[in-house]
Amino acid sequence: MIIASIRIDPIPGKRLAVLDILMSVQTMVRLKRGCMYCDIFKEHDDGEKILYIEKWQAEEDMYQHIRSNLYLRILNAIELSSKPPEVCFHEDSETAGIELIETIRIGSAVKQDL
Repeated sequence: MIIASIRIDPIPGKRLAVLDILMSVQTMVRLKRGCMYCDIFKEHDDGEKILYIEKWQAEEDMYQHIRSNLYLRILNAIELSSKPPEVCFHEDSETAGIELIETIRIGSAVKQDL
């Protein structure tokens, strides 16, 4: 099981845009093979921050999701962050950050070009 979380601090005036993007993908993510959970939380005690969480049964299911066009919309929401987002992937006792997205997406682009 893998838990993926993204904490976004939206650019002033872009909070609703971030929420709209994430809500537009939420139902579709929940229907993907291997997705156990997907939700959005608005942090009230820490300004305007938004927490987006996914829970996956298997690594390969999550990797396919990260490679998908649907995930580009999540990346668009990240682009509306006023500072670098907090991206974490938790699997058993291991944790990775945004570098995992880069590795999966760049690595898959190289494989697809072959």
